[in-house]
Amino acid sequence: MNAEIFREVWEKGDYRRGSTAQRLVPFLRRYIPDGSIINDYGSGTGRAEFIMMQYDYKINMVDIADNALEDEARALIGDRLTYTVAPLWQLPDDFPVADWGICINVLMVADPSRLDDIQKEMRRTCKNLIVEAYDFPDVRLGHDMTHIKLDAAGWAAEMKKYWPDVESVASPEHRRRYITICRGGANAG
Repeated sequence: MNAEIFREVWEKGDYRRGSTAQRLVPFLRRYIPDGSIINDYGSGTGRAEFIMMQYDYKINMVDIADNALEDEARALIGDRLTYTVAPLWQLPDDFPVADWGICINVLMVADPSRLDDIQKEMRRTCKNLIVEAYDFPDVRLGHDMTHIKLDAAGWAAEMKKYWPDVESVASPEHRRRYITICRGGANAG
């Protein structure tokens, strides 16, 4: 998927109607200790960050679409919140290494040929990772955004290619939203 399609979908494709990451903040907080450094891979609107900033996190957001971030989150950018526009398969060499990464409803919209490179970049830049993905069609402006359709076992197997410790966890929202928690990245082995 290219940046132009994502920018168009953010402008006209109803991507702003909701934010799964925002709704998942209580779930994420069960795993990510206060004060942690977090990389948000595919940060989108930044609504989750708007809430998470109250818990003493330092968050590094990255997204391919330069128009995804909403003004409320953009206003918080500073020492504890950064924003980078870049493809997930080619993060800047100096992109920060974080205690935790989150990647919510992003990997299934990736170009399948880029998935390995994305996983390598996430493992290079975070020690632990929480991923959520779904397997149902998501048609926006005539594009089915869901390019990779895997169930929980499929995502766990995919993540095990790059992470030594992988756990599938039930989504608090829907049985076809699959959460995978990965540990042992960034400088581990």
